[in-house]
Formats: sequence, C-alpha cells, structure tokens
Amino acid sequence: MIYLLLGDDLAAVDARIAEIKSRFFKGSEEALAFDFDNLDGSRLEAHALKKALLVLPVIAPHRLIVVRQIHKLKPADIKVLMAFCQKPAKHCDLVLESSESALKGDLKDLTLYVKASMLEGPKAPNVFDMTKLMTAHRSGEALKILDGFWRANMHPLQIMPALVWYWSKEGRLRGKEIFKKGLTALQEADLNIKRSRLEPKYALEKLVVELGLLLRR
Repeated sequence: MIYLLLGDDLAAVDARIAEIKSRFFKGSEEALAFDFDNLDGSRLEAHALKKALLVLPVIAPHRLIVVRQIHKLKPADIKVLMAFCQKPAKHCDLVLESSESALKGDLKDLTLYVKASMLEGPKAPNVFDMTKLMTAHRSGEALKILDGFWRANMHPLQIMPALVWYWSKEGRLRGKEIFKKGLTALQEADLNIKRSRLEPKYALEKLVVELGLLLRR
C-alpha cells in the first residue's frame, strides 16, 4: 500500500502516520527498529531513497518507509519514487507526505498510483470574509477578524485596497449620498495611516465601524 498525505494540518498528518505505524507493527519495537525508515525529502543524501526501497524486511512481513516533504525531493529521487509507485514492490509499503495541497511538476501524476488523503487545517479568515460580515451588519465580528490580521502582522495598507473595492461595489447600492460619505471615510482612513495622524490599527478599526454604520442606513 502507498499512502499520500497532503495538506498543512501537521498534527493530523502525524496522527495518521502514528496510526499506520501502530497498525503496521502492532507494538513490536523490534520490528519497528529494523523495518521502518523515516526520510526527509529536503535532506536526502544521494541514492538514499533508492537504497531504502531495495532493502528487504528483517522481522515484519513488510517494510514501512515514510517520506516527508516529497515536494522537496531532488529530480533523481522523484524519478525513483514515481517508478516505484507505478510498479510497487511487495516487500515495502510507503507513506508519502507533503504540506502542499496539490503536487506539481514531475509529481503531478502521483495521485494516479496511490491512496491520497487531504489533511488541511482551518483556513484563516480573509478581508472578504470581513466585508461579508459588514454587509450582514455584524461589525463586532468583523472587528474580531481585523484583530486577527494584526496578530498575523498584516499591514493596514494591505487591507485598504480590498475595502476600497468593497465600497465601490456595496456602497453604490446604498445611494449617492451614503456612497459619498463612505468614500470620505476611506480617504480619511488612508490619510490617517499614511501621514500617521492616527495609529494605523485604530484608523482601520474606525473605518470598519463607520462603513458598518453607513450600511445600516
């Protein structure tokens, strides 16, 4: 069997590998010591993968080889891996891991030959998630997302273009007067940020609240 674990949920990946190892060796520490290899695709020495795939089991019926970060394998190792996956040896099972959600280049066809699982963690909210909350008159929740941006060290000027685009679409639906007031609020926030009239964090929080109030009219 060849398992392919894709995605950035490293805790889930480690748990799946531990479950496979436990089932594979059934508590036999001796078999685990002799018939298990844990390889890192970013640090493999020349021919190390090829050698590992050729070694026969000593105690267990099959060897188990884990290859992490396969998207960082060198071209020669990718060629060896693809050849093995197309014609697997009976003495060896593989667990392949990558934090990528989709494989590219010479690995792009790997999913045709393996049992693939996607293990991705929850995605962090983005600016457009915040604007959806503003439209729904949930400014308090929008501000919580904004606070998450600060914690992620996102600069206010990375957020402003999305808010300008949002207001150009949503604000126009509210009539000429409200649309104009929103543009004024956007301009004021931009000047507050660029000229340090107000701490950028508070300038943007003030803008989100002001646009939210305009949307309620």
